[in-house]
Amino acid sequence: MIHITPFNKDNTTMQKRICFVTSVLIVLVFSFPFSIFGATSTSVLELDAAGIERDAQLVNLRVDRPNGVIMLDDTELYEDDAPAAGVPEGYNYSGKEWIEDLKKGIIIKKLLKIDNPEAWSGRLVFKAIEVNKNTTPLHLSLNGIEFLRPASRYAAPFAKQFIDKNWDRWYYVDLPSGALKKGINEVQMWADSDSVSWRVLISLEKEFARGSLTRTHHPNRSMKSSDGGRTWSDTKLGATDSVDGEYAIRISLDHHVQSGEYVSPIIDVIDNGNLLKRNISLTNTNITVNMEVPENTGASVYTRFGNSPLSDDPSWTAWRTATVGSEITDTAGKRYFQWKADLYTDNPLKSPLIKHIRVTSEWEDRSPNSTMGITSHTVRNGKVVHSSYPFVYEDLTHKDLEKFRKNHKLDRIVEGATSEFEVMMRLLNWAYRIPLTSDRYSWDWNDVTIIEKGEKGMPRLQEPYEGRRRDAMCLYSNQALIGALLSLGYQARHINIHSEVLSGHEVTEVWSNEFNKWIYMDATRDYYYFNPDTGIPYNLLEIHDLLKEQMPYIETLHRPFAGEYENQIGHRIHIGMREGNNPVSIVEHGTHIMEIMGYFRIIPRNDFLSNPLPVPVHTGATMWGWDGFLNHYDEKFPKRYEYQTQTDRAMDFYEPLNQAEVFLSETDEAGLLTVNIATYTPGGFDTFLVRINDGEWIEQKEPIWLWNLKSGLNRLEVRTRNVRKVLGPVSLLDVTYNP
Repeated sequence: MIHITPFNKDNTTMQKRICFVTSVLIVLVFSFPFSIFGATSTSVLELDAAGIERDAQLVNLRVDRPNGVIMLDDTELYEDDAPAAGVPEGYNYSGKEWIEDLKKGIIIKKLLKIDNPEAWSGRLVFKAIEVNKNTTPLHLSLNGIEFLRPASRYAAPFAKQFIDKNWDRWYYVDLPSGALKKGINEVQMWADSDSVSWRVLISLEKEFARGSLTRTHHPNRSMKSSDGGRTWSDTKLGATDSVDGEYAIRISLDHHVQSGEYVSPIIDVIDNGNLLKRNISLTNTNITVNMEVPENTGASVYTRFGNSPLSDDPSWTAWRTATVGSEITDTAGKRYFQWKADLYTDNPLKSPLIKHIRVTSEWEDRSPNSTMGITSHTVRNGKVVHSSYPFVYEDLTHKDLEKFRKNHKLDRIVEGATSEFEVMMRLLNWAYRIPLTSDRYSWDWNDVTIIEKGEKGMPRLQEPYEGRRRDAMCLYSNQALIGALLSLGYQARHINIHSEVLSGHEVTEVWSNEFNKWIYMDATRDYYYFNPDTGIPYNLLEIHDLLKEQMPYIETLHRPFAGEYENQIGHRIHIGMREGNNPVSIVEHGTHIMEIMGYFRIIPRNDFLSNPLPVPVHTGATMWGWDGFLNHYDEKFPKRYEYQTQTDRAMDFYEPLNQAEVFLSETDEAGLLTVNIATYTPGGFDTFLVRINDGEWIEQKEPIWLWNLKSGLNRLEVRTRNVRKVLGPVSLLDVTYNP
């Protein structure tokens, strides 16, 4: 017997939530009318937290894998400067106008609003520069409670990024216990040195509208005193008292965020995971979701049902709240379901926990093929899954992509290429050599390159470089590469990497239909990495994981691995590097770049032509702090506290594109199957291409059709074609039928 704990309708602060400390079993029973056809069978699907996570979307949630639960994310960032973080347009990186110099008599103040300060721990996070050979501590106060950040040579002797590099860096300083309060918290910083010893960066007011569509103005919570705290100004900031904005000072707390959402993949209650769906009649389905919901937290569960594995099929019901013990009668016979859960907390030290789901279904076999031999075999099948944090892809028919393609005569660059990958290699080499502009603030691919006519009107390319790195900043050659790939119909994206001490780098990843995966490319050096045993190119996460295997310890800001192991770990990694036709070997450069792959992040869109804003403010010129990035972390390279949106799930970075995921279902007629195809072909889907039994490829516009089997082996191949006539990976399935 399963004990059903009802909703507490008297709880006024958590309406429509489940509010009990003990485990809660949400049990849904669906009974369907049916006619007697045969013996009743039972299917049981049980998923623990790992199974529940697989292919699902988790927004502001994390998986506690050792304890086997899904919970609210447990780090929260409070900031108001991130949209404009970066070098403001019209200013030099070394300019004093937008950087605050701290010395005797100068105090800066930051106000940060915190709704609930309860936390296990927390830290002050700020973006600053220590002057060369600094020995002066930075004085800090939080709501009047003073503490110090000593000079790095004393506080963090292994942190060479603070000591040897005269660049801005993010600093983390533990907060004094009990200093935080609900509401406005006041942070002050100063240095008791005769000359400048610390410099704090400022996000300028004029850049907020570039970096955000919603946070277009600063809240005016940064102030400066030049007379030791007697008078304050919130408009005359910077070393020349000439700018307005927000200091890059933030607070990160270790506590649960207020809410998050779980969305499951589509689940077949009978044949989940099986390619060939038998013809059945459902009699009832019992779904039990096991969650632990402590006091002052809550969870709402929703379900929907359909007759098709395709999520946009009209048979799907709307999302409905799962009321405990209720019977839903309008889902009769719908074998596919999807569920989602909204988790909440009013106590940031507690979170609801998703633990387990059990699906039990009773059904009758109505297969017309039950007395015949019919088996299916997947040689390869597409997969349609989506990131928890959706990526917005550019329209591949955008007029400015066509302009880029024609102006640079890219069709002639790739003419004669015998494979998709060769096309990409030619574009990679082209982007390595094409002259670039110095426009650091446009993300329009047409603004990045310079068209200089050479022989026969072709764009003039630079001669091969004497070294192995081109002269322009790494971002721009890779922007040129992304523009070229998009203009020919290949989805590509910007990605940046960094490791403490060794700074960072901007690179490209492109979706390869030929290899059915994302792959890494770098136009700054005209190369990529590959598995030396298979020859298959790597994506960034795969290279990162090879680096992680060699890591001797968990990296922290105070002990970055490169400070002790620089130029040592990269040489241990078993990896191939594409040399291309350049005169200088890539090995030393490539080994160095691998050592700065500890952290990486993506801008979760590439539609900069359709939507020019928001964008990072001159990314790559300072340590990244923009709030639009999706950031990766893992057990060796933990969370970066200057960011909010972070994930350790590979699926959130590497959703497959241009897929044809095939589902086969029996009909009422022997030897006749229904074919359903799901796809995710962003930027412009054109058609499916289908081939049966090694026949001709034919166009198939619709995702559903009937397939008559012949006696013996039947083979089905399906692929997508996008609006640029680029072909997706082939799905190949065999069905043996012996009537």
